[in-house]
Amino acid sequence: MYASLGTCPDIAYAVGILSKFNEKPGLVHWNTLKRVYAYLAGTRDLKLTFGAHQADLTGYADADGSMHEDRKAISGYAYIIDGTAVSWSSKQQEIIALSTTEAEYVAATHATKEALWLRSLINEIFEKFSCPITLFGDNQSAIALTKNHARNTSTYDSILSVGLSKKEKSN
Repeated sequence: MYASLGTCPDIAYAVGILSKFNEKPGLVHWNTLKRVYAYLAGTRDLKLTFGAHQADLTGYADADGSMHEDRKAISGYAYIIDGTAVSWSSKQQEIIALSTTEAEYVAATHATKEALWLRSLINEIFEKFSCPITLFGDNQSAIALTKNHARNTSTYDSILSVGLSKKEKSN
């Protein structure tokens, strides 16, 4: 788990799925774990390095479209500074998205919250960071939804109702 969180973000998804079976792993889980170890052994000489000579903060967000048994999408993001990943996440969404657009929109929302936090961290530690932060996504409908403030009513109501029901559960 430490390797996926601290030094090898590329195995975070596999480790997250395997961790669901800690209590009673089967043969398929052990074989998958062996493949993760083989991957780590094959990439042990590779490392993350700074040096792309770009000091801008760039983000990438994506979601898998809820093809799992519980219908919850896996969303993730990565932020790059100077050619190196400085912040990343891959986790199951808390909601069941009604469409791939909604799943991608939720992923972009979480990525945007991380961008705001990274900006405040950079401002606190270094100098004032005033450059725009670029967030890349691959779903054209979700991109259009983030750009268009006059949202499609049914999509917006769906996302809003998910947010409200989540608040009710926490109370």
